[in-house]
Amino acid sequence: MKSIRTTKKLAFPMLLGVSLLATSVAHAEPETTARLPRIDIIGSAAEALERTPGSATVITQEKLEATRPLSTQDALRREPGIHAVETDGYGFFPRIGVRGLNPDMSKKVMLLEDGAPIALGPYTDPAAYYHPPIERMERIEVLKGSGSLRYGPSTIGGAINYVTKNPPYQPGGALTLTGGNQGFRSLLFDYGGTWDNVAAGISYLKKAGDGNRQNNDFDVDDLVLKTGFGIGANQFVGVKLTYYNNDSQSTYLGLTQREFEENPRQNKAAQDRLEVERYSLDLNHELQITPDLTWRTLLYANNAVRDWWREDFRFNADTGLNEMRGTNGGRLREFTLAGVDTRLEFNHETLGIRNETDFGVRLHTEEMTNQRVNGATADARSGVIREDDLREADALAVFLQNRFHLTERLALTPGLRVESYRQKRAIHRWDSADVNASNKTSNTEWVPGIGATYKLSDALVLFGGIHRGFAPPRVADAVANDGDAIDLKAERSNNYEAGVRGRLPRLSYEVTAFRYDFSNQIIQASQAGGATSELTNAGKTINQGFEVGIGADLGWGFGLDANWTHVPTAKLDSTRILGGIDRKGNRLPYAPENLVNATLSYRQGPWGTGLQYQFVDQQFADFENTRVGSANGRTGILPSYSLWHLNGDYQVTERIQVFASVKNLFDKKYIASRAPEGIFPGLERLISAGVKMNF
Repeated sequence: MKSIRTTKKLAFPMLLGVSLLATSVAHAEPETTARLPRIDIIGSAAEALERTPGSATVITQEKLEATRPLSTQDALRREPGIHAVETDGYGFFPRIGVRGLNPDMSKKVMLLEDGAPIALGPYTDPAAYYHPPIERMERIEVLKGSGSLRYGPSTIGGAINYVTKNPPYQPGGALTLTGGNQGFRSLLFDYGGTWDNVAAGISYLKKAGDGNRQNNDFDVDDLVLKTGFGIGANQFVGVKLTYYNNDSQSTYLGLTQREFEENPRQNKAAQDRLEVERYSLDLNHELQITPDLTWRTLLYANNAVRDWWREDFRFNADTGLNEMRGTNGGRLREFTLAGVDTRLEFNHETLGIRNETDFGVRLHTEEMTNQRVNGATADARSGVIREDDLREADALAVFLQNRFHLTERLALTPGLRVESYRQKRAIHRWDSADVNASNKTSNTEWVPGIGATYKLSDALVLFGGIHRGFAPPRVADAVANDGDAIDLKAERSNNYEAGVRGRLPRLSYEVTAFRYDFSNQIIQASQAGGATSELTNAGKTINQGFEVGIGADLGWGFGLDANWTHVPTAKLDSTRILGGIDRKGNRLPYAPENLVNATLSYRQGPWGTGLQYQFVDQQFADFENTRVGSANGRTGILPSYSLWHLNGDYQVTERIQVFASVKNLFDKKYIASRAPEGIFPGLERLISAGVKMNF
């Protein structure tokens, strides 16, 4: 049941949206065209990357079709600087790290879809318990430089924008059927077109399987409705509605060392169940006031329920096994958020200098209800309320960025974002006792940045920049369980980049050196406390290294895409006492020193194929840099591993295509993660094949 508070929070942006539409219709002109406006963070124009004052990547539709990623996480892990940690193998709950930053539930990178935030609670709890399917995407934009300050919060690692498919001009559709081992099966239906001045489309995905481990099944439904229309020659409106439901046997319980060695696919948490159900509405409006002045507005709102029932267990040190206890706990959460993001884009000449000015304002509000229920049996779905609290956040963000074209070759882009947010927590019950306490915190962050590009030629563009990165703490970390406000500051870093990119007749490349200098990074106060321990200000940390990416046309139908990310430094850089020892200089967890990806592709006529190689260097699982694997599986080195993947497709007729892929070609057994509670094995060999029929 939605609260009165939720209804009030949604009322303002919805009313504004209705007013905007009404105003637009009132000024409609006879001759119109259809277009679906949206907010891109890079754009699709040929020169978009060239003009970006920082490291950036666009994963194109052609690349997605050629590599056939299993998930958005699978697509991202092939790109420079990205470390995507597996826990479920299918990417439903991605752990995306950038350049050695902790990938814990993707909290240090801003995740967007068509410019709208997709985290269930960007300020209350930004953990990525929802992630859109790759099947609905047209392309993915990855921005790691100073340009990311136009988006927020949580942009220490930059911003990633998933761009959904738009309806085609000519009416038509496609049905894609896929099946494989692990009980994997998928149905994707797309249909859309343009009629007069209205474009509309529908996409429905049904995906299910047995999962990567025993007792690990999943069942996903995803529905997207999009429409857009023109109002006169210079005004456009777009509407997107989505519904997503993931009902799965997901678990926090990993494996002990003994269990991993005996059978890495086992899972004793047979009664664990997670359901994520999410509804969203995006309303976009674009008005081209003059050829040089464009006004864009995005209204977004979504509601999500995330209920997770997990059986209680304990680790038996004598046997080296986890033992299920026959009771469970329900972590029951509901998120509701809404916001309006409006921005002006103005091209002008001032004092003889050509300028591109972006100015934007975003209002955002959200709430999260949280309950922890103790169940009397392993499969209980009700019980005694142990925890009950309400978490709220409101934020106002303003940004201004201007690109000065000082010469035909040199552009300078300073920018500033100001984030002002208030977080509140009302604790009704904690640890099975009534508390009835509340508190709130507030903070204002100034996030400046400046970047530059210098184009010597198409073959050589120099770029560089400095910007502030920040991520707010979760409400539950800023206000303690007893209602006391904790002096837990936002995570802050100074990010530096310098690099070159260019295009030759058969080669494109980008080389970037980077440094993330944290004045404050938030970590666990006690590693022995595990994932439930209180967080604290860790102080200074440093991440620095470089990344190289190339794309080459080798001729005769062959192509090569390859990248290397090298992070020699990812360390605590101030005195930090953990386990009674100063850990200054220790390497940060889940920060592999080297990541290598390479894809050799071949396309000739109706045939296409690709062979992909992936290398992930060894990683620590804790701040103590424990090397020997613990019996419970939670600490110790994660050994390096190499994986091979193979895919191919054949265009049978103009309307029919068949395809196949093999993930983890040689069925490599490896440790993907030691968090949250033990060893999670990497995806075992997954063989799938399918057919796409256009109509």
